[in-house]
Amino acid sequence: MGYRFDSDVLHEVARQVVGWPLETGELVTCAVELLAEAYPDSIAPTAGRWVGSKAGGILGKVRFLYFSPREYLVIFGSPTGTQGFSGRYKRVQIHKFLMAGQIDSYDLESDDLTATTLRPGEHTCLEKGQARGLTIHPGSWHLEYGRGAVATTLPFAMVDTLLVSLEFESVRRSGVEFARLIRRQVAGSRPRSR
Repeated sequence: MGYRFDSDVLHEVARQVVGWPLETGELVTCAVELLAEAYPDSIAPTAGRWVGSKAGGILGKVRFLYFSPREYLVIFGSPTGTQGFSGRYKRVQIHKFLMAGQIDSYDLESDDLTATTLRPGEHTCLEKGQARGLTIHPGSWHLEYGRGAVATTLPFAMVDTLLVSLEFESVRRSGVEFARLIRRQVAGSRPRSR
């Protein structure tokens, strides 16, 4: 069984919105509209609300666009910048498509002592089993696409927010957004009456 999203299409969407204004929200609005055009059965043209997220020390805002057992798609970023740990996912591959700002990262286990820099319009992939240190510069926003056993990412995505930050409201809002996306998916998979 194939995947719903094509990383080349997601990369092209990120490239198309580079340079759009952040202050007015046009960058995010345009990205969501382009994704809804490319995937009308999966992405709503008006995205849900922003939710606070802290995972691996990385604090930012996330907007959930799609969630299923095998794939997820979100917009993530921070107006002020943040840094921390990418997480290590043995069963999920994670793509980042930078729309604005800059992300510096380094492999935690390699002999390489330098960081790589991701700039707007560029794409990087965290392969299964890899882990990175990340610095997300102020004003950085990216599409994040996960592919694989997505449920295995949820403990990492929620534990820091729930147990370290004690930010129960963000966990509640995340649950509401997940439920909204799953309802949309179930409604879209029902046979249409004639």
